[in-house]
Amino acid sequence: MKFTPKTDKEIEEERLLPEGEYDFQISAGEDKVSKSGNEMIELLVRVYKPDGSGFILVNDYLLESVLYKVSHAAKACGLETEYNNGNLHGDDFFGKTGKLKLGIQKDKNGQYPDKNVIKDYIVSGEEKKSDPQSPTLGKAKKEPEKSIGEELNDEIPF
Repeated sequence: MKFTPKTDKEIEEERLLPEGEYDFQISAGEDKVSKSGNEMIELLVRVYKPDGSGFILVNDYLLESVLYKVSHAAKACGLETEYNNGNLHGDDFFGKTGKLKLGIQKDKNGQYPDKNVIKDYIVSGEEKKSDPQSPTLGKAKKEPEKSIGEELNDEIPF
């Protein structure tokens, strides 16, 4: 077999998409209970590569403790009525498409490899260019970024 050898780091970098905005499709949604006993929705999300060469799969967890993300996911997927009624189910999301903001979560202990995480879902009309030179971005008030662990006190497997 002939192949191009790569370092573990190079292989890992190819497995991850850079932070940014991407198209998505929900492959599965399931109602679950977190380790802390809170209701949540677990989503399996296809995040499409910008060049159309394929996708990566990312698990996402929607919890009431991170309600902005639940709201944005519902609105991005056309489930605003269900959200406003306060009654969403995992299977409501199946097959839905839209855009999201992808990030990279690093394991602080070095025990697990870095992985892509969904920072937020983009509600139609909220798309913004990631260009830091953009005059509108410079004027926007920036909130300090929190790590995933700081956002929730729920125990979700890494």
